[in-house]
Amino acid sequence: MYKHIKSLTSLRGIAALFVVIHHFSYYTLPKTGSILSTYSDFFKNGYLWVDFFFILSGFIMTHVYVGDFSLKVNLSNYRSYLLSRFARIYPLHIFILSLFVGLEIIKIFLLHTSAFTGKFNLTALFANIFLLQAFDLNCPPLFWCDTYWNEPAWSISVEFVIYCIFPFLLLFLLKNSPKKDLIIYSFTLLSILLIIAFTRGNLDSIIGIPSIARCGLECVLGIITYKVYYRGNYKKYFNLNLLAIIAITWIILIMNYYWSYWRSLHDWLVLPAFCLLTLALSVNNNSVISKFLSSQVILYLGTISYSIYMVHWFLQELLKIFWLYEFHNAFGKEFTEYETLTSLGLFLMIVLLTASLIYRFVEVPARNYLKSTIFAKQ
Repeated sequence: MYKHIKSLTSLRGIAALFVVIHHFSYYTLPKTGSILSTYSDFFKNGYLWVDFFFILSGFIMTHVYVGDFSLKVNLSNYRSYLLSRFARIYPLHIFILSLFVGLEIIKIFLLHTSAFTGKFNLTALFANIFLLQAFDLNCPPLFWCDTYWNEPAWSISVEFVIYCIFPFLLLFLLKNSPKKDLIIYSFTLLSILLIIAFTRGNLDSIIGIPSIARCGLECVLGIITYKVYYRGNYKKYFNLNLLAIIAITWIILIMNYYWSYWRSLHDWLVLPAFCLLTLALSVNNNSVISKFLSSQVILYLGTISYSIYMVHWFLQELLKIFWLYEFHNAFGKEFTEYETLTSLGLFLMIVLLTASLIYRFVEVPARNYLKSTIFAKQ
């Protein structure tokens, strides 16, 4: 039985909130982003927390499955693992997708506008149902896709692909020496930089098929970071609190600025900091940071983070449709600065409340039911 690393669960929740703020501020109500960016570009760079998710996923999945796949991958343990991962992500994905279908129906009867068009077309719907939304081969060059009903769910599509190969990655990487790990880590970082530079120049635009490499390579970073954590040698030479402060400072310095000219390098530089943050905070101690991350409120935020991540885009779309129907105007078009920032705060509260309800009444019951049904038939 693996040990639950509370601080990393909490980090996932904080990262999910940063993604929500980014999407609301720069997609739903861009005026919010303009206001925030006058002080800092931290939230403008919020899409980079998805890359933190990928690194963290590699770390945590290694922590959970290191005992299962350190020696071999056979049909029995591979099937159990894959069904477990499917039960973890799919029920909530389908539930949220059904809500989007409901929105399209609302467009017909309330707004009397065309529905199931644009990115909400039926072909894209079927791709989303089968987690294939990142695999539209009819996309323009470099696979710039417009096949996402629930925008954040593109990461679920590519992550499931990585789930399929993860046990084999683990089997290969766990056998390597620290020296080989350093070489692979460096090569992986260089590969990510090349992908950024030769596709669209930033991590935010690497979606579609190239995002499989984005997710997979960052998962490798997480696996190797876990191996450093597992060996524990770094504790002899480094103070964990100091490492955490360095990582947080590094992340803030990078995220605080939006480099347009050196965009590829900017996005790439934050990745080692994410690894360092994960490593430094994976050991609970008596520091102020660890106590904060181990508090019940922040821990609960991490517990419902998947629901936060998956439902917030739907709530944004619902808000825009409701506003258009009720006020016959685009949401927030005439807001003052105070009203704009207040709307962000209210939206975060709505997301947290909705995610909490969905976690309790949809995510957990559906996951448990699916697991009990699937494993009962094995």
